[in-house]
Amino acid sequence: MGIAYHKRIDKRYIQYTLRIEDSILEKIKQISKEEDISINEVVNQSLQFAIDDYEKSKCYI
Repeated sequence: MGIAYHKRIDKRYIQYTLRIEDSILEKIKQISKEEDISINEVVNQSLQFAIDDYEKSKCYI
């Protein structure tokens, strides 16, 4: 898999509660352990990837 770890010192984080399907959370935990990064970082990088992909796909419509 291979998630790039970039420490984000200049980023502001906001605590936000949401529900995640248990099977997705288990995969997130597994990735976190394999890549030696926090669950929070896995979630943030995954969401950023999804947003970038969404925005890129809108350019082709």
